[in-house]
Amino acid sequence: MSSIPSAPGPRAPDEPGNRPRRGLPLLLSNAVDASGRQGADLALDVLAVTILGATAAQMGLLNALGTLAFLVLGIPIGVLVDRSPTTRLILNAGLTRAGLLSTVVLVGLLDALSLPHLYVVAALAGTAGVVTETAQTAVVPRAVGTDRVASLVARLQSAESVIGLVVPAAAGALVAVLGAGPTLGLSTAFIALGAVIVLKLTVLPPVQTHQTDQDSRDEAATPARAFRRFFGEAREGWTTLREIRPLWRMTWGVMAINLGLASYSAIEVVLILRVLDLGPAVFGALVTAGALGGLTGSLVAVPSGTRLGVPAVLRASVLMLPPVAALTLVALADPGRAVLWLGAGTFLWGVVMVTYNVLLAGLAAELTPGALMGRVSATRRTLSMGVVPLGSIGGGLLADQAGSAPAVIAWVALNAVGAVLILTALSRPRAAEH
Repeated sequence: MSSIPSAPGPRAPDEPGNRPRRGLPLLLSNAVDASGRQGADLALDVLAVTILGATAAQMGLLNALGTLAFLVLGIPIGVLVDRSPTTRLILNAGLTRAGLLSTVVLVGLLDALSLPHLYVVAALAGTAGVVTETAQTAVVPRAVGTDRVASLVARLQSAESVIGLVVPAAAGALVAVLGAGPTLGLSTAFIALGAVIVLKLTVLPPVQTHQTDQDSRDEAATPARAFRRFFGEAREGWTTLREIRPLWRMTWGVMAINLGLASYSAIEVVLILRVLDLGPAVFGALVTAGALGGLTGSLVAVPSGTRLGVPAVLRASVLMLPPVAALTLVALADPGRAVLWLGAGTFLWGVVMVTYNVLLAGLAAELTPGALMGRVSATRRTLSMGVVPLGSIGGGLLADQAGSAPAVIAWVALNAVGAVLILTALSRPRAAEH
């Protein structure tokens, strides 16, 4: 977005027309890695349930361990990534994750699979995944220059949004044909391939700070100084996020929207299959409608933002979130035509949610100083994803105690709160402080 100044950072030495092509290896690596990650997550869940007979509580623990690093280690990982945002880091993290998942494939072939093994792999592979995702974002300014950051990050988000909708369905079909073990093996190969592809990416040297080599040696001279330096860098990411007021308000808006979505996601299956009694076939059709909506959103987000302006399209997207969510309330009030209301709502939700995600990701990257990309993005993820478990638990409890309608109303209301916060962030785009 041209009206918001980008933080000073490196400029790619290539001619401007060649810069978009510089990011293609990162875009391809991210897409292949995300495909492998989505397939592996589904295959692990199927293995746990079908082979090991995991209960709902055990599956909850498995999923929690997979995201634990995201919440606990996100900011420290952001500090480490900012110190060395290199393709080698992405390579090592990807190969580490592939190696961990391959142990599950091997042990499965030996018929020695166990839940504790899956727990350990989920936690460690999740940590490697956080490193990969943070490094992929942090390396963008060094790949295409600061003036292309928003565009490339938006395309990365667009591709990942589509993959998150399409690949699980494809992986499910593959599990039905080949089984969970072979699907996990293929997904692991995709993760390794994604890590190797990134070596084709050409990047500039990291931005040099004012700190001298002697300063670095002095700070690293004792563990206490190194510890203080580490937390000082982590605090810098938090402080920078707070000081860039539009970015700070956007983060709060995303937290509200994620909280609402998590509360609804916790009851969605129960609402469709039990409350409305629509059956598995209708549920599958609704998932397909959402995937088609997401695909549509990914195709129109960047072109519409380029033609009409990112702020205008982003405003329209967030304003549509509450009324689209409210179509689920209409379905509850009109159960005879619930399939039509839910189908329309699911498709439109895919369109506006992916459009909002893609454009907001690009704008947030443009507002973030390149040298702090890892720390600031990790801090934002920790905040925005940290509310998801609370939303899931709260939505389930609210539906159990008061019924599905109040839980859906809470989802609509939180979308409205998030939309207002994001709109206020966009109302004064020149107020960003760097």
